[in-house]
Amino acid sequence: MKHILFSVLAFFLLIGYTQMDTMASPLESTTKDAKISQKIRRERNRPLAPFVQSLVPSGLKRARPNGVNGNNNVSPLATTEVKETWVSLFDGTTLTDWTVPVYGGDGMVEVDEGNIVIGRGELMTGIRYDKEFPKIDYEIRYEAKRTQGYDFFAACTFPVKESFCTLVNGGWGGGWTGLSSINGCDASENSTGTYCEYKSNTWYRFRIRVTDERIQVWLTPQDKEGNWGTEKSIIELEIGDSSLSIRLEMDRYKPLGFCTWGTAGQLRNVEYRRMGK
Repeated sequence: MKHILFSVLAFFLLIGYTQMDTMASPLESTTKDAKISQKIRRERNRPLAPFVQSLVPSGLKRARPNGVNGNNNVSPLATTEVKETWVSLFDGTTLTDWTVPVYGGDGMVEVDEGNIVIGRGELMTGIRYDKEFPKIDYEIRYEAKRTQGYDFFAACTFPVKESFCTLVNGGWGGGWTGLSSINGCDASENSTGTYCEYKSNTWYRFRIRVTDERIQVWLTPQDKEGNWGTEKSIIELEIGDSSLSIRLEMDRYKPLGFCTWGTAGQLRNVEYRRMGK
């Protein structure tokens, strides 16, 4: 009987020792988990096999978590796909389809050498596009430069579904850029406000994208030789429950318009294209 009890006891002691030997300390467990996580990440980032790549439709890329690219910016085509080519809104010679609203103390607006020239007024001067324009799922881009003054030189008012918003470029002293208004706050007071350096007599290209989910803005500078630089994302607003609106003085530029404030500027290559899901 004693031999049987001794054997059973030895058996359980052996099992306990084996389990203790195989159990990892918290540090060892963390290290192993980290190695496993690294391996999983490597597998996720491994390029697709050539045969599998051949099955992916042209123009599509392998998805990344949360729809972001390697620079941690939202991928330009993460939620939408371009469906149409760019359509010009300005013929380069006349202001056909455009109106010059009267504000009071306005500067002169004319076309010169293919550019819309907005003269320096006492306060606000600008133009409004009078034809039908999309309310959602579209992009608009334009090139602008400041020729005189120290305030916004091509603020763009545009539709967002049944509301409107204004991209203010170079306001509040010449550099502040953002969307007005978000929840009743100007670009100088909300999260979209950012500082951009604008040099006089230098062209800048602005691109605005409007979808159900967000408003995005990109900026591209041109150098003295006329070469375009790298396009940079400057604004990204997740609309969500935000209330969008425009200041009272911008009402005259709905649904789409451009204006300056005590500043002279020029516009060219005003284009838009529709986006599709």
